[in-house]
Amino acid sequence: MNDNFHSINDEITPTSTDQSRISFINILKRKKIVWITIGVILILIILSISISLPIIMKKKKNTLQITAIATTTTTAAAAAAARTTEEFSFTSMSNNNYLEWRLNFSIVAGGNGRGDGLEHINSPGGIYIDDEKQTIYIADTYSHRIVEWKFGGKIGKIVAGGKGQGNEINQLNNPSDVTVDKKNDSLIICDHGNERVVQWSRQNQTSSEIIIQNIKCNGVTIDDNGDLYVSEGETHSVKQFKQGEAKGTTVAGGNGFEEDPNQLHDPCYIYVDKQYSIYVSNKYARVIKWIKNAKEGIIIAKKLIPDIIHSWPSYPTGMIVDHF
Repeated sequence: MNDNFHSINDEITPTSTDQSRISFINILKRKKIVWITIGVILILIILSISISLPIIMKKKKNTLQITAIATTTTTAAAAAAARTTEEFSFTSMSNNNYLEWRLNFSIVAGGNGRGDGLEHINSPGGIYIDDEKQTIYIADTYSHRIVEWKFGGKIGKIVAGGKGQGNEINQLNNPSDVTVDKKNDSLIICDHGNERVVQWSRQNQTSSEIIIQNIKCNGVTIDDNGDLYVSEGETHSVKQFKQGEAKGTTVAGGNGFEEDPNQLHDPCYIYVDKQYSIYVSNKYARVIKWIKNAKEGIIIAKKLIPDIIHSWPSYPTGMIVDHF
């Protein structure tokens, strides 16, 4: 009886071989589950890439490229024909697009180091391009003069100032900007150091006429009606001066200096379009558009990543608008 009992127990007790077989089967099952999981993950990754790639390509097609001309100062060793290309990035606040700004430029004036010679420019300020006369006018700030460079020219010509730093009628003091009044064939100059705006005939280049006094001007421009617009750092505003008027009207800013929509901070160069909207280069790496009669401005360009993109200046000091 006891022998039969032990015999039955021996038949139902798994042997070591059976246990090994069961363990091997369990391992295979686990591996199968792992491979199935990996396969599902790979399929999901492939589907994700195939869905997102067309969207990325579509956005790339919508990328807006803006070409601009840059004024730069180089070392004396730089050749006048030297060329370079840089890419800057910023955000357009009007359409929330990511914009790529490609600069392809060549040196058209200066490039021979600092100095007072006719081949030199010493800290260039604002510029004006006269396509009709194939000429560039440059506020040569630290040489206290306005110089004229013909397209393709190797040296400039003094057309205003150049008599040393001073406040006499034939002198300039750190001029910061220049524009052209074509109706009167004259230069309008922001004589920053003398806190005045002067008019200098292109026919008689020996002396000037003071047209606005006691204004700490940074930039100046003129509209199609002949009205002047002057940016003033002290009041953080842009003022409009009608022809024949000595007192200006604030048309942008003038409400303190912070980053609120109705404020400017040390506005510099300005541009007025045919709709009389004012574009202002402003501190905090911003360009602001101020529509005619508006109470607030609109940021149309700003630095995208301040700590990374160092090429976009924290204080943009030159600007032109291209209605493409």
